[in-house]
Amino acid sequence: MKKTVVISFANQKGGVGKTTTVSEVGENLARKFDKKVLLVDMDPQSSLTTIKSNMHKIIQEDMKTISNVMMKQVDLEDIIINIKKNLDIAPATLLLSDVELNLVNATMREIILQKAINKIKDEYDYILIDCPPSRGLLTVNALSASDYVMIPVQAEYQALLGMQLLKNTIKNVQREINSELKVGGYIITMTSHTNHSNETAESIKNDKFNTIVEIPRSIDVADAGVSNISTNEYNANNKAGLEYLRLAKYISKVEV
Repeated sequence: MKKTVVISFANQKGGVGKTTTVSEVGENLARKFDKKVLLVDMDPQSSLTTIKSNMHKIIQEDMKTISNVMMKQVDLEDIIINIKKNLDIAPATLLLSDVELNLVNATMREIILQKAINKIKDEYDYILIDCPPSRGLLTVNALSASDYVMIPVQAEYQALLGMQLLKNTIKNVQREINSELKVGGYIITMTSHTNHSNETAESIKNDKFNTIVEIPRSIDVADAGVSNISTNEYNANNKAGLEYLRLAKYISKVEV
């Protein structure tokens, strides 16, 4: 029996399409490849929760979220919300931003998420973690719980700045906490036909880490997100949607 694969999507720079990538991969794995998928929102901005579930209801009804899991108040299974067939989410709210401060003195604080995931791991084929745009304790928890980390990076020079810092964080986690963590590679997002975009993409592809796909910029991606479906389901001929589908196919063959 194939083991559950846990993948973090990480980049300490915001606005690189990280959350969109997690959503697209989850939608495609669930719908096109009939895989049972759990999305885990570890970003205090909680954009993944906002686009995939009812944030208003979560706040109004004071529902338990990933913050409560990280504070060891509830189990992960207690917060999971079903989105649609094969697709669930462990939601977050802005309250997650307080968790890092509250966990400063907690014992084994780097592996809280790992322990929580291990309890429900067998119920899913894939667990996809949306990391915050930082290298703090939440990201370390995500990496510590993961088999792979994939790095969405926008095809612009500014997005490359600080990439070495993320690599250092990954190395530290591999050395000190999770020796099994592998770098799945880069996902180049929002590419265009400008010289700047092409040069940046080439620079990324020259890195030692593998580049899996290049996702072109497209308004359909945003429109699909609003409709809570994949870009490929929204428009089967859209190039960005086809690349996200190709990424999901690549991930569907990944094993641990």
